Amino acid sequence: MSWRDCILVVDDDLDLLQAYQEALRLDGHSVVLARDGAEALRLLKQGLRPALILLDLLMPRMNAWEFRMRQRADPALASIPVIVLYALELGAREMTALEVEGFLQKPVDLDVLLRAVAPYMARGGWDAHPS
Repeated sequence: MSWRDCILVVDDDLDLLQAYQEALRLDGHSVVLARDGAEALRLLKQGLRPALILLDLLMPRMNAWEFRMRQRADPALASIPVIVLYALELGAREMTALEVEGFLQKPVDLDVLLRAVAPYMARGGWDAHPS
């Protein structure tokens, strides 16, 4: 699995995962789902290379901070852009420590979600235009 035009959505709430998947697919995007950071990391280690990761902040097994620490430590995965989805407002220090492209507060308005992912999908994937 090496899709570069897909979005990896990581959230422990199955209803939200399905809502995100439906909205993104209706907008023409391929979507891969993971129920927590550990599952997402496993998919990435198996070769998945999404154009963007939508990552829930707080999840069992592996939360966003641990996921990002492991993602950034792997040169093959470090440059994949991440937008964090959050329900609980945290301090600026905790949020900036994630070093992500953006944040969307839950519940995410689906139009806001589609506008947030559009620039990453328009580029044709995270490695289409190396810096």
